[in-house]
Amino acid sequence: MSRTHRFHVDLEGHSVTVLLEWPGHEIEVLVDGKVVAYRRRPEKRGTVLHAELPTDPPQPLTLLVEDMGETPFCSLMTPDARYRRFLMPEVPFPRHAPGGWRPARTLRRLVRRLLRRLRRVPG
Repeated sequence: MSRTHRFHVDLEGHSVTVLLEWPGHEIEVLVDGKVVAYRRRPEKRGTVLHAELPTDPPQPLTLLVEDMGETPFCSLMTPDARYRRFLMPEVPFPRHAPGGWRPARTLRRLVRRLLRRLRRVPG
């Protein structure tokens, strides 16, 4: 069964997010909410994706997504004055975001609430 993971970090005033449908479906890299890199079928040993921060001049980023047993890990590398590589933290989805809630379960709740309200209406 696949699960959606979300890795996020704020870097130099820009939001960098990696959305990962695991295992093995697709990876999206978003910078400031825009998709800048995409991979349909990630490799099993590790997938490398390249993106850029929209600065002047553009700053390249390298993202590495690896499978470490049951949990995927995402690391970010930036080639600036001192080469930095760090693990991106996995963060939960906001409740209002797609993928952060279960559509079938939420739909059932909505139907139940609607039916309760309809039963309360004097007729």
